[in-house]
Order: sequence, then structure tokens, then C-alpha cells
Amino acid sequence: MQLKYRITIVYTIIVTIILSLLCTAVYIFSTQNRVDQFRSRLRNKAFSTISLIDSKELNRDFIKLYNRTSPSSLFEKNIDVIDSNGYPLFSYSDDDSSRITITRDIVNKALIKGEYFFREGDRDAIALARAGINNKYIVVIAAYDSDREAWLDKLKLILLVCFFGSIGIVVISGYIFSLNLVQAFAKLKQNIDHISYAEFSTRLDAGDGRDELQQLAMTINDLLDRLQLSFDTQRRFIDNASHEMSTPLTAIYSQLDVVLQKDRDIEGYRKVLVSVKEDVKELNVLIRTLLEIAKASGSALGLELAEVRVDELLMRMPVEMKKISPKYNVVLEFAEFPEDESASAIYGNEPLLFIALKNMVYNACKYSYDATAIVTLSFTDKSIIVRVQDNGMGMDEHDLKNIFEPFYRGSKQHSQVPGAGLGLALVRHIVRLHNGYVTVTSKVGEGSIFTLTLPIQ
Repeated sequence: MQLKYRITIVYTIIVTIILSLLCTAVYIFSTQNRVDQFRSRLRNKAFSTISLIDSKELNRDFIKLYNRTSPSSLFEKNIDVIDSNGYPLFSYSDDDSSRITITRDIVNKALIKGEYFFREGDRDAIALARAGINNKYIVVIAAYDSDREAWLDKLKLILLVCFFGSIGIVVISGYIFSLNLVQAFAKLKQNIDHISYAEFSTRLDAGDGRDELQQLAMTINDLLDRLQLSFDTQRRFIDNASHEMSTPLTAIYSQLDVVLQKDRDIEGYRKVLVSVKEDVKELNVLIRTLLEIAKASGSALGLELAEVRVDELLMRMPVEMKKISPKYNVVLEFAEFPEDESASAIYGNEPLLFIALKNMVYNACKYSYDATAIVTLSFTDKSIIVRVQDNGMGMDEHDLKNIFEPFYRGSKQHSQVPGAGLGLALVRHIVRLHNGYVTVTSKVGEGSIFTLTLPIQ
């Protein structure tokens, strides 16, 4: 079922229920008000009868003559006067009315309450107790409210006409309202359909963002901004990865092609094989780093998490750097550990955290003039902080802005150092997976300090 019909139906059902309750309440309260009015007239008639009884000492003929000849709005009325024992003292009824039955229960209730309303057939009645000279007597008056039936029938007809007329108006107005609402969604959908990969910069008109549709458009625009940023990053990553991988492959192909053009001595072949080996090594490092980035580019939900001691990972760094190059040196400086041992560990993936720390330390050793990285570990109430400092050439503002981008090699001096420009990008990915962040401060000619902050919880 289309949305416009669903909105119309739901809107109609809700208003129908409200109108039904309203009409029912009007009918019930109007009926009760009419009954109260008629009971008031019965009470007034009872009091007038009591006045006649008190003034004429129950002159039956006079009371009958009065009720027969005086104009009255009570139809089919019946008047009975009985004593407290139920003995009839006086009785009168119109010609076309029937007598009512006065039970002992009616007498007792009238004596207890003073007045008691009841209904017999289609007539309303009142039993009113009154103290006489010698004993209590009870006046019982019953009559038929013919105006009430006619009035209620007319009220019922009016309510039915208004009810069904209102339902018709509600259906039409609900359909028009749903059309306007659906048209707004259709327009939003049409604008979204125009957004494609080729025209990803197109954005929705969010207006002033006050209503829900405009807020939805703003949310979609934010999502498109994030997607465009992701696509642009992916595109740059693929372009750079293709270029970086094609360079050693081209070099390998060219060297092999040259060496096969003519016969060479053993030393000539050895030189070519050594050069090819270096290119293959470079390609191997690049591919391994790309795989590590791919592993770290998802979310933390797919990782195996456990308690990790950062200090233990850092203590492995001197040996790891020596494996890469004997000239690399790592100086560890640990601050005072917290008394609570859990405050010196984080919850994360140990292999990925080790890769991140290793890349930071390796970069520091690689770019330091003395091949030394100074690693400092400190603690706060909520986080663990690792600072890696090098004694290198430093970076300018442009380098600092792009240093964490994949394949970015920095200035000309930086680009002369071997590498693929993926280490720091990988570090940022891993740190973000662990809800941490990494920052860098640097000054040209004085080296750089990378600060990695990881939350304890």
C-alpha cells in the first residue's frame, strides 16, 4: 500500500475514533441533562401537590379538578398519595394513562432519602416523603416526557449527519495532506536520485533546517560529505598504491629485459640479481603494509581484543629495531607506574598496537641524524601516553598537515629516505580503532615528536 493511502487511512481512523467519542459524550450528557430537567419538573409538581394537600386538608375533589382543568406540560401523569404504611390516601391519573405500581421498596427508599426517582415503563416518576399532622405521607408522581424522545431523535439525527459529514471532510483533507507530505518525500527522493558517482558533489536543499524533512536533508548531506571524503581517500589510495607498486615492478622488468639482451659474466648477473632483490624487497614491504592497512581499516568489532600492557610492547622495540638495522637505537623512558595495575594496560588488539608502535619508532630511527628514537611512556587517570621523539630534520606546516595521508613522503629531503609513505597512515588507522588519537609537533631542523594517546577503558 502506498504511503499516501496509509497516511489517509490512519488519519481517518484516528479522527473517526475522536469524533465517535465526542458524539457519544454529547449524546449521553444531553440525555442526562434532559432527564434532570424533567425530574425537576416532576419535583415541582410534587411540591405543588403537597401545597394543595396542606392547604385543603386533602380535598380529593378539588385536587382532581385542579389537575384536570389546569394546563400542564406533563403528559400521561399519575398522582398517588399514600401513608407510610402504603395505604392509599389519594389517586389521580389522566384519562389516557395507566396506573403505576407502588411497591414497598419504593416507599422505604422515599422515607429514607426524602425523595426517590425511578422509572416504570416509558415514564419517569418521583416519590417524595412529607411529614403530615399525624403521620408521614408520600406523594408519587409519574409522567411521560414526550418532548424528550422527539428531542433526542433530532439530536441523534444531527450528530449522525455531522459525524458522517465530518468523516467525509476528514478523508478528503487527509488525502490532500498526505499528497503534500508524500510530494515532499518524492521531491527529496528525486533529488537523491540525481546524485551519482559522477555527480557526487551535488547536495540536497536543506533550507533553514527547522522541520524534520530539512533536518533529514542535512543528515543526508553530512552522510554524503563523509562518503565523498571516503571515496576521494580511496581513489587517492588506489592511484598512489598503483603507482608505488608499478615502480619496483617496472624496475625489475627493465633490469631483466636489459640483462637478457646479451650474455654477461657472473659479476654482471650478480649485480642485476642484487638490484632485483632490493626491488623485490621494497615491493614486499609495500604489499605487507597495504595488507596491514586493509586489516586495520574496518571496525574494532571484528578484532580480537584483550588486555594489553603497552610497556611490554615498548620493551620489545630495541630488539625489533636492531633486527632492521644494527645502527638503530631506542632509548626508553618510563614514568612512574600507577598503583592500580589495570591503569597501566588498555583493552585492544595486541598485534595491531605493536605494528603502530613499531612504525612510529622505526620512523623516528630512520629520520634521526643519530638513528636514535627516544620513547617516553606516561600515564593519566584515563589514558596512556606514548611520545616518540627523533633528532631529525623536522617538518614544515605543509608536511604536518599531510603527514598522516597514505603515500605522502613529505619534502624533498624526506622523500630521499627509503619508504612507501604508509607507516603513519597505518598508525592513525590502528589508533582510531582503539578510540585513541595521534598528534605531531615538529620544528624544521630540530626534529619531531609524535604523541600517541590511548584510553585505558
